[in-house]
Amino acid sequence: MTIIHNIRPFNTRYVIRERSSRYTPELLRTHRTAQASYAYINRQNSVDEWGPTPNWASRSDLAAAGRCAPARAAGPKLSGIALWAQADENAVRYRPDEPTIAHCVGSLPRHEDLAFWRNLIEGFAEDYLVARGMVVDWAIHHQAETDDQPEIAPHAHLLVTLRGYDPEHRDYGKVRQNWLRTDNSRKRLAERWWDRTGIVPPEYVMAATAQKSR
Repeated sequence: MTIIHNIRPFNTRYVIRERSSRYTPELLRTHRTAQASYAYINRQNSVDEWGPTPNWASRSDLAAAGRCAPARAAGPKLSGIALWAQADENAVRYRPDEPTIAHCVGSLPRHEDLAFWRNLIEGFAEDYLVARGMVVDWAIHHQAETDDQPEIAPHAHLLVTLRGYDPEHRDYGKVRQNWLRTDNSRKRLAERWWDRTGIVPPEYVMAATAQKSR
């Protein structure tokens, strides 16, 4: 995790139900269902259509979790894993080779506390994702080094809706073309995360230094 923390401080992958020639790189894939992704970031055991998930509840690095969402996602029918079960159901019906959700992972500043991390994540989600209509479930994973195991550097997982989620809305279940699903949008979101956290990949620092020296 230390290598990822320093070298790849923000990354976006997708949950895609069916393989497609348009989404071949394996690095753009995460768990096959949104439900499994939710269980993973929240360190829960669950069952999706492919069977039981691994024993993620045995891990002890979950520090905090929450949801940032527009008002339309506040209904009890969408609480917890229900939203992500619905996302999986919609992926079966509408364009199963298109992303179901996005799964972002971002490094967090090491020498801050849980309140700081939570405020950073929620502010980032509200400003750049919820403001455009997306729902974000987030979780912080972190564990200090012990005699028995190495440190798990602080990082955030963000699950992001890429389809309409409100059954009362006309776009329910449909892929939203202007949400987080292109190379440019992934790059812009990563750059915003780097700005918020101050954690940037080495090549970004080198390019900025070279630009200043010209």
